[in-house]
Amino acid sequence: MMKSLYRNGITMLSSILMMATVGLLNSQAVHPDSVTEGRVLFEQDWASRNPITGNDGLGPLFNSTSCVRCHFQSGVGGSGDASVNALTLGIERIQSKTAFLNTVELSIAVQSFHPGFIQSDGTINNTLPLQHQGGSDAYALKRKAMLSQIPVEFSQAGGPVNATEVRYVSATPISLNMKSGSKEVSIDARIFQRNTTALFGAGLIDQVSNRDLAIQAKLQERHPEISGRPSALRDGRFGKFGWRANVASLAEFIDMACANEVGLNTRRQSQPSDPMAPGYRNPGIDVSDRQIVAMRDFIAALPAPTRMPPKNSRHAQQIRQGEQVFASVGCINCHLQDLGPAKGIYSDLLLHDMGYESMDLSHAEPAIARVIPLSRYELANTRPTREPLPNGYYGASSLIANSLQTQNEFLFMAPYQPTEPTRIVDVSSQERYIELESDGEETSSGESETRNVLVKETKYMRQIFEPTNFNQEWRTPPLWGVRDSAPYMHDGRAETLLEAIAVHEGEAAPTRDRFLKLPLPDRRAVLAFLETLAAPSNVPQQAM
Repeated sequence: MMKSLYRNGITMLSSILMMATVGLLNSQAVHPDSVTEGRVLFEQDWASRNPITGNDGLGPLFNSTSCVRCHFQSGVGGSGDASVNALTLGIERIQSKTAFLNTVELSIAVQSFHPGFIQSDGTINNTLPLQHQGGSDAYALKRKAMLSQIPVEFSQAGGPVNATEVRYVSATPISLNMKSGSKEVSIDARIFQRNTTALFGAGLIDQVSNRDLAIQAKLQERHPEISGRPSALRDGRFGKFGWRANVASLAEFIDMACANEVGLNTRRQSQPSDPMAPGYRNPGIDVSDRQIVAMRDFIAALPAPTRMPPKNSRHAQQIRQGEQVFASVGCINCHLQDLGPAKGIYSDLLLHDMGYESMDLSHAEPAIARVIPLSRYELANTRPTREPLPNGYYGASSLIANSLQTQNEFLFMAPYQPTEPTRIVDVSSQERYIELESDGEETSSGESETRNVLVKETKYMRQIFEPTNFNQEWRTPPLWGVRDSAPYMHDGRAETLLEAIAVHEGEAAPTRDRFLKLPLPDRRAVLAFLETLAAPSNVPQQAM
């Protein structure tokens, strides 16, 4: 695993501030009624098509009509069960049985499978979120056709009904075999899932600094089994939110969730588009910056989870024993009790390779091995030569014909690396006058004539990636409140805490094995300790 994240310029990059709009969102000033307004917005059922305000409101594609319909366990802002799992369709393999595919043929094959993989500029993504609701009739039929290939029970909310069905969904392939001229093409895909996390204590996680994360990663460099890394984002900040830690702040997490889960356009995030209705455009903004900030203030005000008191002295002794064993087998190396201001979080918020069985094509941010500061100069008021790269809520990769082709196959299984070895990130731009020599004749004094020219200086960073199994890397989930947040793991595949421990793989496998080899009383003691990590009792309850 990558060990050089803090060398060769990453410290300098980490100090860069975000764009002004994001900085405004992340301002921590709380207005008097902001928390109250935020709760109303969090529980609000959004309606579609609102011509009065010049926007389309809910959708057209969405997973639910409100935030609280997914964040409801133990109160407003809690986790969600398997029934509200977000679904993503991911292409694992494309194979031509008779001849190589060129770019056009690859695009035709993917288009036949699902047109949502094809972007407006012709780029082919390998993942496609499948929102539970909304869209045109054609989109709904395509979604139904995909899910009908999986013989499991889905809930009315859109996700599997329980952890058992979650595992069946993850294990069932979705395939297409087609013939195009003389070429026989097969596409294999799977549904990947994300379980809804609890937001209790999110305000404290928001206050965890880059330094807090860097210290923990540095300490783990010496560990023989564990080697977590911070999720370094394009702007140099470290991510803390989401299963892949691909979002740096609570405000941005809400901003992205509004767009991706409820289909609400924000000033920074576009709602998902219906690939069967490519000409449609939302005429406006569905949720304002003030409303995003209000929801952030409400969520930040939610209390952090607490420890449940023991029932009696015998129970207290068992809990103490469990906490000691939890540390002795190695759980505490990733599930750190305190992280900066987040006391009792039981997480390092770092990315860890959790093994092949946890593979998900919506990948984590690539590991940055080195950063090179550079500058570019161009005449002011000219068209930019390069558009900024997007930073996705779910990290999709682009499919490029011939670049990944091996024996007539395009393979997208883990480990899968970025198609580009580097990434360019703008830092700042400014216009200033510089003095240039004229191309004309020399002056009477024999000196070259000079003139002032307005140029645009752009400072940027070239981020050079280090290979990692970023399809298998996951943020260590905080254990505070774990008793009340079943099912477990990133996709809700584990119904109980014991099942969750048993399915740990990758870096966590040695710790898992030590736990499973414990005497029965010690295993029960660890579970008794984990059962004390409960959701807070003083959270608002949803109005009936």
